[in-house]
Amino acid sequence: MAPATPSFEPISTDFPRSYAITRRYTLGEPKSITPTEDGRYAFFLRSPAREPRNSLWEVEIATGAIRELLRPESLAPGEEKISAEEKARRERQRIRVGGFTSFQATSDGSVIVVGLSGRLYAWTRATGKAHELPTGPGSLIDPQLSPDGTKVAYARSNDVYVVPLKGGKETAITRGGTETNPHGVAEFMAQEEFARLRGFWWSPDSSEILYEDADLSAVPKWALADPGRPDAPAQVIAYPKTGKPQAIVRLAIASVRNPGRPVRKVTWDSERYPYLFSVTWTKNAPPTLNVIDRPFRHSALLAVETAAGAGTLGTKPLLTETDAAWLGEEVSVPRWLPDGSAFLWSTERNGSWELELHDRQGAKLSTVAAPSVGYRALVGVDAEKKVAYITASSEPIRDELWAVPFDGGAPQSISKNTDGRFLASFGDHPRIYGFGEATQGAERRFGVRSVDGSVNIPIPSVAEAPPFKANIEFTTIGKDSFRVALVRPRSFDPQRRYPLLDHIYGGSWSNQVYADAHRYLAEQWLADTTQSIVAIIDGYGTPRRGRNWERAFLHRYDTLSIEGHAEAIAELAKKYPAIDASRVGIYGWSHGGYSSAMAILRRPDVFKVGVAGAPVADPADYDAFAERFLGVPPNPDYTPASLLTWAARPPSPTAPIRPLLLIHGTADDNVYILHSLKFAEAMARAGRPVEFMPLIGQTHMVTDPDSHAAVEKRTAEYFREHLHGPRSSVP
Repeated sequence: MAPATPSFEPISTDFPRSYAITRRYTLGEPKSITPTEDGRYAFFLRSPAREPRNSLWEVEIATGAIRELLRPESLAPGEEKISAEEKARRERQRIRVGGFTSFQATSDGSVIVVGLSGRLYAWTRATGKAHELPTGPGSLIDPQLSPDGTKVAYARSNDVYVVPLKGGKETAITRGGTETNPHGVAEFMAQEEFARLRGFWWSPDSSEILYEDADLSAVPKWALADPGRPDAPAQVIAYPKTGKPQAIVRLAIASVRNPGRPVRKVTWDSERYPYLFSVTWTKNAPPTLNVIDRPFRHSALLAVETAAGAGTLGTKPLLTETDAAWLGEEVSVPRWLPDGSAFLWSTERNGSWELELHDRQGAKLSTVAAPSVGYRALVGVDAEKKVAYITASSEPIRDELWAVPFDGGAPQSISKNTDGRFLASFGDHPRIYGFGEATQGAERRFGVRSVDGSVNIPIPSVAEAPPFKANIEFTTIGKDSFRVALVRPRSFDPQRRYPLLDHIYGGSWSNQVYADAHRYLAEQWLADTTQSIVAIIDGYGTPRRGRNWERAFLHRYDTLSIEGHAEAIAELAKKYPAIDASRVGIYGWSHGGYSSAMAILRRPDVFKVGVAGAPVADPADYDAFAERFLGVPPNPDYTPASLLTWAARPPSPTAPIRPLLLIHGTADDNVYILHSLKFAEAMARAGRPVEFMPLIGQTHMVTDPDSHAAVEKRTAEYFREHLHGPRSSVP
């Protein structure tokens, strides 16, 4: 087969613009479907198809009736006002919409609390209306309804406050919080790397609040000054840089009934375990902390000894975990049973994730889900039936819902016959759950169900239908069974040969191959526009393949992903004759941007052209999460894993120099534009070709439709020029 030159049309940006406007054609889908504890209602968020503005909706489970309860414009007309703190929280959560981004409901659904534009509102079923709660000046974040449904707590101006739902003024629960010593706010590492967004927690009886007291004074202060807006003041951020001092995280318990009472400080061996990964405090159980050491190799699950009374409260270990490389993350545990007699816990100590039941003192009672089940997360508990509900699958590209008995009996499938992803949320109900399902055929379904099948209420999506479906094939490649999604042009001709575009992320953070065809719309547009085949590969070091597979990433930060992708590409070319392995491009964002740039520098024999978006060019300028792969103070050496090291090396006379397109948002507070500026300079100094495309005012998430369309258009042009020749670039 000859690599015939295709005929190209001018690149239309209609699809990339619509893709950004519709948030990947997901605006209008139900989100956060959560049943009430009494099982009478389920609440959810949903926006119009082309307006990123969530309203609050409900399903009445007895009748199946669906109705809109509250629109944001009915509370605060005009443009939403978002504080710098709230913008940062949304960036950490990758939230791409406005309006209501979360809600809190009483157990019977009679009252729902929402935040909007830094203010607090309570909707009541009795009136069908919402009223604003009297909060003080300044924007509040993280509103949390008390367990007894009578009060709301929130963080404001670096302290924690409480306001009653039925009349009364707000009360300061903590005092003396400052920018460098905030109370009740999760620090950067917790939000960005541990998915711990909360900085305070209600006691089960609503009489006290456990809160984080963080000392940020020694954490490096970075100024986020957008060069695209020289008139705007710089935002100073306590950025937990690798190799540098981190936040000192402490906890204390404050009284809500008697706010003037001295707080009770909580102590543990914070020198050994400086990171606070998670906190839970539920009925009949002690406050429970999961703490981790800085190299991420040792952790302890601790119970706070609240019976000690006033003054300082100690902790006792329930269990510990150790890993010679690093400990994996699983945020859905511990989960205490309602009577406090035992808790569920997940571990990788036997080589793959499994779920266990432990007694109140921490002793293991049973293995609930064995490693062979493919455990992902705990989503619900039925203590009466002694069953846990989990998402799990033995196949990495799928997620299914299973019931697993506490005694380790045979798992029972709940989401029967699913061929893709099935995600569920039980809230506090033991047997009713909200769900979202995505399939290989691009169908997406949402609704409320019961585990016995007696409830099955579909919730319609009002999302805009994409203009096409992905021409996708899921396959397994090579001796190590890499999972791959291949996207061919819709005009695919098996008699032709096509360039291959490797859409990479790499590393142990997340999988990229899922049996969900809807995920690959952008890849389809690029395949069509560039007349290429796009490959998405889960290679070495990715999750869901067992502990040893993932931990291979240790000490091979700069090479493992790239070598795995090079190996997979060679195997793909053998299996699919239409792939032209002499014309391979690579692209990605964030860690994928790092991987793309490193591939161009380290394996120019395989990768002929690259596009790197927001790459972590130098781990020494990133947050301390990278230390688990590269080492911790006092003597970490990040230079082997730095793009700057490889860019500065003189090109080998025998190795080809490959072109690279570099893209970065000027307002990125996750991977600062500093990375791309340093990298572009290093490339230029070494005589390596690089094109730099700054995105003025854009963060790590490029949500502006014009900016997104410009990125996609230039990416397509770049691959056309370098894989098909200059004549393929049509004005």
